[in-house]
Order: sequence, then structure tokens, then C-alpha cells
Amino acid sequence: MSATTLERGPGWTQRPGARVFSGHESFVCRYGWLPKLHEAVSRDPAVFASDERAILALGLGRNMVKSIRFWADAFGLIEQSRTETWPTPFAQRLLDRDGGADPFLERPGSLWRLHWTITTHGGLGAWAATFLDLHDSEITRDRLVAAVARRAEAVRGPITAQTASTHVDMLIRTYAQNGEVDPGSEDLVGSPFQELRLLRVIEPAGIRTVRLLRGPKLSLDVGAFSFALHDFWSGTAPASRTLSMRAMMLSHAAPGPTLLLDETGLHERLDALCTRAHRLTLRPDGAGGIDLTSPGDPLAELLDLAW
Repeated sequence: MSATTLERGPGWTQRPGARVFSGHESFVCRYGWLPKLHEAVSRDPAVFASDERAILALGLGRNMVKSIRFWADAFGLIEQSRTETWPTPFAQRLLDRDGGADPFLERPGSLWRLHWTITTHGGLGAWAATFLDLHDSEITRDRLVAAVARRAEAVRGPITAQTASTHVDMLIRTYAQNGEVDPGSEDLVGSPFQELRLLRVIEPAGIRTVRLLRGPKLSLDVGAFSFALHDFWSGTAPASRTLSMRAMMLSHAAPGPTLLLDETGLHERLDALCTRAHRLTLRPDGAGGIDLTSPGDPLAELLDLAW
């Protein structure tokens, strides 16, 4: 992702076919990791020049160093060359100690921005299958593992059943509450993305199942919603001053399915957006639907609202 693209948002470029199915080293992205990584690469672009250098700078073990680097890349927070790693403009705008919107990732809106980015641009197979491909409210874990394996085979060749299973469990551990993932676990270190309450793990008739919690999202503030909508609009209809609510709900990688909004929840977010905006308004499209429109440049206003 180029710096120019990221100034406009994450940029409408998925990694081809969601080709990433491993690399997290079985660690979820933990509290404090992304700000810690951002500070480290801002201070020393060669922090990953050797394992010892990264371990000392980050205060983590070797496998955790690999994991934190993986997550920072998947969330669009770093760019890398063979010898250096540096923050993307998105990371700077979000995490910089001086002037960043949320340097310590304390606000739910920041987590929503990151969820949007990793789902639509991170290229992770389990994220793509769960939030972009499958539209069921409940998906058995076995079916989700099979969907991830099929996606991998289609885009990059077969992966082992264990790889697909581990990858799905990583998604579940990222978003589900710890007690639902493993009731007997003593590991209380969770992921901040559990705060978004996007999914639960249930076991009807003893079958492990992922329930996607579609509906209104009260923690999705106007800024985070504008961020996602700006990215979607700029990627799908950049020359248009009008975007239909139908497109926001039904298109691939649209805000509705990606953020698990139902129609009522999406309408609520659009109403809140229009209340804050100067020129963005909702209007009937004449065919029973609703459009979001602006007499000026909607993308410029959405970008202003996004931050």
C-alpha cells in the first residue's frame, strides 16, 4: 500500500484473493502491542534487522516478535523493505504520540478502523471468509474451517487442515470473549477487538458454532464509520456524488456486512453521519431505496469526518 493511497484511506486494494492463512505464530494481537510496535519502528526503522535487536526493543520473545510484526502488517500500520520498517501514514495519523488520533488505542472507534482495514485489506483468509464471503448469522466452526481451506486452495494452493483450523481459531480468539473460546483456560490475556462484540461462540447440541452479532453498533462512532465509508466509496464509485444504501449493504466488502450492521443499524449510522456533516444528506431514490448524496465532494467531507 502506497503512502499516497493511505493518505486517502487504506486504499481499495485487497491482497489478491486473501492469500494469508498463517504467520500469527498462534498469538492474538494483544492489548498494547500495536502502540508498542509503532513506537519502536518510529524510533528505529532497522528494529527488525536482527531477532536480538527486535527482542530487546520490544521486550517480547522471538515468536511474539514475529506475531506483532505480522499483526502490524495485516492492520496496514507498517511498510517494509528488505532492511527497514516504517509506519504508514495511516499508522501515523492514528498512533503517533504527537498528533495521533489515539496513540494508546483507548477508543472503540480506533478498533473499528483497524477491524475495517484488516478485513478489507489485510488479506487474511479467515477474516475474508467470515465477514466478506459468508452471510449466515451462525456458522459451525467446521464449516468455517472448510470455507477457509477452499479459499486457500482457490487462490494459492492447498493448506493443511491444521493450518486452516489454527487460522479460524485465531479469528475466534481475536473477537470472542475469553471464556467462550476456552472456558478452562487460565490465560486471561485477551484481544482488544473483543470489545467490539462482533461474534460469540456457542455450542448448540454440542456443535461449536460462531454466531455473528449483526445489528446496531453503538460503539461505531461517526469518525470510524466515515473512515470505512470513505474507503468503500473511494474504491467503488470515486466519481459519483451519490451512493445507495443498497450498495452499502449488499456489495462485497461494503460497510454493512464488514461491520456487521443490519439495515436498521446502517440507517442509524447514516443518520448520525448526516447530522454531523455539512452537505451529506439522505434522500429517497424513487424506487423504494435510499441514497446518500452531496452537492459537493462527498469524499472530501467523509475524510474530514473520519479523523
